[in-house]
Amino acid sequence: MGSLAGGRFIRGRRTFRNRSCRLRPGCRGSVGVSRGVRVGQGKMISRLLAAVPPEETNSLLMRLIREESHADSPGQERSTAQTMADELKKAGIPCEWDEVLPNRFNLIARLPGCGNGPSLMLNGHLDTVPAYGMDMAFAPFIREGRMYGRGSVDMKGALAAMVSVLIAFSRTGIGLSGELMLAATVGEETYSPGAYKLASAKRPADYAIVGEPTELRIGIAHKGVAWYEAVFEGKSVHGSVPQSGVNAVYHAARWIERLRGEHLPELSRRRHPLLGSPTLNIGVIEGGTRPVIVPGLCKVLFERRLIPGESADTALEELRDTLAKAGQGEEGWRARVTTMDNFHGVPHGPLDTPASSRIVLALREAAEQLGITSVEPAGLPFWTDGALIGAAGTETVVCGPGRIEEAHSDLEYVELEQLRQAFLLYSAAACRICGVVGEGGGI
Repeated sequence: MGSLAGGRFIRGRRTFRNRSCRLRPGCRGSVGVSRGVRVGQGKMISRLLAAVPPEETNSLLMRLIREESHADSPGQERSTAQTMADELKKAGIPCEWDEVLPNRFNLIARLPGCGNGPSLMLNGHLDTVPAYGMDMAFAPFIREGRMYGRGSVDMKGALAAMVSVLIAFSRTGIGLSGELMLAATVGEETYSPGAYKLASAKRPADYAIVGEPTELRIGIAHKGVAWYEAVFEGKSVHGSVPQSGVNAVYHAARWIERLRGEHLPELSRRRHPLLGSPTLNIGVIEGGTRPVIVPGLCKVLFERRLIPGESADTALEELRDTLAKAGQGEEGWRARVTTMDNFHGVPHGPLDTPASSRIVLALREAAEQLGITSVEPAGLPFWTDGALIGAAGTETVVCGPGRIEEAHSDLEYVELEQLRQAFLLYSAAACRICGVVGEGGGI
């Protein structure tokens, strides 16, 4: 394929680290690196905020919401990504397009570092869920300090703030020693092919912030998720002679009782300090065709939430063990459990970043100095692309504006004050992680 507007087209695997420097105005490579924060010195962050005032970020978010980017929309994420690329290009920031699936591209933008400081990636997904029952889902409006619209909180608000951060650094000429990168990925609402492609390049950055809605709490851990299917095969006969058949539903029930009596209590004894215990939920049971027929087949579909230290494979082995034990002594027992392919081979493991990680400490210090959020690391109840990025070796946290309760809802919104605070926090984190090149002082 040829080049796309607003950036360079790339195909295949690449490593997203680049120590070259465009020597933006004020980026003096030989000058020392300042990472400290001194109370009362807010000049640098004030300069960044003045360069991209909140009204500009709000306007960008409105345009992103208007561009439908769900699975049923023509082009899916393309127009949303192009809008972001156009804004970045105006600020002189080069963009790259990485093809994930036919005509679906991750958008990568970067400000190369002027030294050898650590790199920071700001990450968010471009897609949303469809409107469902939401009125005016793609006609955003502001009411009482909130912007309403599909994707406002999940998660185009964070993307708008991230774009604004890169533009602010470019406009002010504040130099960073390490690279600051934005990675906007496709398909998180389905099975995360975009983040999977991004993470397939070993360690795309040293540190990453995923902007899913946490009310700007610093999320360092969440559970993984895997779906399974248990299939029980019996022998179908006329209902008047059930003794001549093998009732597959009874066999499924026998196994479920084994799960409830032994396996679930075992899971409850496992604990993670922030996430609690792993869980198992049976969501679907399909068996039989008519009351007059002994069912010869029964399927059980269920979900397993994994805590750090567990994997989909280890959970599967445990399930197979309970299946074998349940069938002991049961005549005509034929059963199997397999992993469902709903994630198309993309692993959905847990996230578990140490509280002592530099990205966690940097965000805690910045949040405390800026006075905008709780500084205590938190566990999150939902899965994010951060697990894939973290598994690639990038120390990753989840931190974004808005509440997860509003995501996918018919009244989805983001608080504009939190959007402004996200800009401040991401900017401060970039200064602390990448290192400021020059004599500008703290933040």
